[in-house]
Amino acid sequence: MAIVKMVTTLPGDWKEFEVGEWGYTLVENLVVACIQIERIRSMYRWDGEVNSEDEWRLTMTTTTEKAPILSKLIQEKSPYDIPQVTWAAIDASDEYSTWTEEVTK
Repeated sequence: MAIVKMVTTLPGDWKEFEVGEWGYTLVENLVVACIQIERIRSMYRWDGEVNSEDEWRLTMTTTTEKAPILSKLIQEKSPYDIPQVTWAAIDASDEYSTWTEEVTK
């Protein structure tokens, strides 16, 4: 069965508890089954200049049905002008897929 892994980033100057609260609401509201949170270094071009900044990466597990809802929520709640919202449907074990479906109902 397929599940969806969606990735976004949040500003590196956010405190860990702020990132946790941001993610907690998505789990609490049954939009995602789980979230992995990690600190990263991003390099990107913005306004004609190359930038390098610390960020938080959130990798979220959801269902194909909830993916459009999650994408919209990220775009609405992100502090970025153009938030990163990428995702892919991936194969997963039947047990993990079933769990993902059950905890997002």
